[in-house]
Amino acid sequence: MGTSTSLQSTLRHLEDLVSADTQNPPRTITKDSPIFEYIKLNLPNFSFEFFDAGDGCISLLAQRGSPALLFNFHIDTVPIAQGWETDPHKLEIVNGKAYGLGACDIKGAAACMLTAANNTSGDLALLFSSDEEYGSSAAIKYFLSLNKDFKKVIVAEPTEAKAVTAHRGIQSAVAKFSGISGHASEARAFSDNAIHKATKWSSKTLDWISQQVFEFQNLNGLPFNIGKIEGGIKANMIAADCTLSFGFRTLPGQCASTLLSSFSELHLAQDDLEIVAGFTGPSLPAPNQEFELSIQHAETLASQFNLPIGDAVNFWTEASLFSQSGAIAIVFGPGNIAQAHTANEWVEFSQLEKVYGHYLNIIDGGTSDA
Repeated sequence: MGTSTSLQSTLRHLEDLVSADTQNPPRTITKDSPIFEYIKLNLPNFSFEFFDAGDGCISLLAQRGSPALLFNFHIDTVPIAQGWETDPHKLEIVNGKAYGLGACDIKGAAACMLTAANNTSGDLALLFSSDEEYGSSAAIKYFLSLNKDFKKVIVAEPTEAKAVTAHRGIQSAVAKFSGISGHASEARAFSDNAIHKATKWSSKTLDWISQQVFEFQNLNGLPFNIGKIEGGIKANMIAADCTLSFGFRTLPGQCASTLLSSFSELHLAQDDLEIVAGFTGPSLPAPNQEFELSIQHAETLASQFNLPIGDAVNFWTEASLFSQSGAIAIVFGPGNIAQAHTANEWVEFSQLEKVYGHYLNIIDGGTSDA
C-alpha cells in the first residue's frame, strides 16, 4: 500500500502517541502529561477543558465551533505484555502494518482524527480520556455527570472500520459464604463448611448457565468466570468463610442485576450467602434505554455518515455509558480486537486510511482544506 500524504501524517501522529507511556496501571497520567500536551499542540484553533475525577482519571475535551456530535478516544493502554519483539513504545512499520503499544487499541484512531481535524474546518468535539483500561471508567462517568450536551457519540475502539451498535455488558461480583467453624472430624463439616457451600453453589450456577438459551444476533451464551476463591484456615478446621470473585458478560438488553438474583436463588440457604455487585459496565444499548428504539437510532446515525454496520461484539466499551446517559452511541475505529492487549500489537495501514476517510466525511462531508 502506498503512503499518501494523509497516511504519512497519521503515522507521524501515531509514532508520537505510541511513544507516550500511558500504561494503565499505574495510571500516572496528569493534565501536564506529554500526551495531552501533544494533543493540544496538534489541535490549533480548538478550545480545551479538562475534567479531572482524581487518581489519574482525566478527560480532555477539545472543541472547534459548536458541534452536536462527540468523538471519544481513550489514550491509555494496558501494561506491556510478555513477548514483545520490539520496543513497545517505538512505532515499527512492517509490510503495511504499524506495530506499537496502543497502535490498535486505540491510539491509531486518535492519530487518524488528529490528521482529519487538521485537514477539515467543520465543527468538531473530541474527548480524550485516560482510564478506560483501568476498569472503573471514572473519567467518563465524571464527564457525564457534568456534561450531557452531546446527544450523539462515536466511541473509538477496534471494530475493523465498522459501526457497532450493540455489545455485551460486564459485571463483576463477590459471593460471600459463611459457615460454622469447628474440628474437621465432626460430621457436620460436610454441611457447615463455607468452602463446601461455595463449591456446591459454583456447580449449580455453572449447570444453570449451561442450560439457559442466551443469544442475541451473532452472540451466544453467557461468558462466566470464577477468577478467585479464598477461605478457610487449614485442612483440619471447618471453614467459617469463603469468598468467590466472579464476573460475567451480559448480552445486549440483558439485566445484570436480574442475573445476580437468579444466581443467589440457586443457593437454598439464603442467610449464609451474600452476593455483592462490583463493577458494572452496562451493555450497549444500556438497559435503562428503550432497546429496539436505541438500536434503530444508532443504525440511523451510522447510515447518516455512510458507515458500514458491523455485528454485535463480545467486548465492552464506554459507549454503553454514553447510552446510559441518554445519548445515541456507536462504536467505530480501526483495527481488529484480536490485536488488542497482545504482544506485538499492530494496526493495518488500510484500516487507518478507511477510518481517516470516514472522519473526513463526518466532519466536512468529505471535503478537505489540504
